[in-house]
Amino acid sequence: MPRFSSPRPTKLTAEERRLERQADELRRKEKELERQLHALPAKMEARRSRERELARLRAETSSPAISLNGVRSRSRQPAKRRPLPARELQNARIKFLVLCLILATIVILLWRAIP
Repeated sequence: MPRFSSPRPTKLTAEERRLERQADELRRKEKELERQLHALPAKMEARRSRERELARLRAETSSPAISLNGVRSRSRQPAKRRPLPARELQNARIKFLVLCLILATIVILLWRAIP
């Protein structure tokens, strides 16, 4: 009489299923790693551009260097000068003329003092 094969799994089929599951898991990991590998350059470039933008923003917003006399500061608008009233303008002209006269006197006196 022929023997019927039992429906219970043999050790070989259980091992095959375990290996198949491992192979499937490895394929999933491989696909995930490939996806990450393709996305990584874009992420790195985005990070670099973000860092460049932050560095530029920090440079613009930081206080200007003394030696540059505020050359880097583009964000600040030059202060608008208010026009002087006529009386103050006249006083300023008189002061300027008096100072010029004093300077001319000093220059003439020094010129005469030099032999």
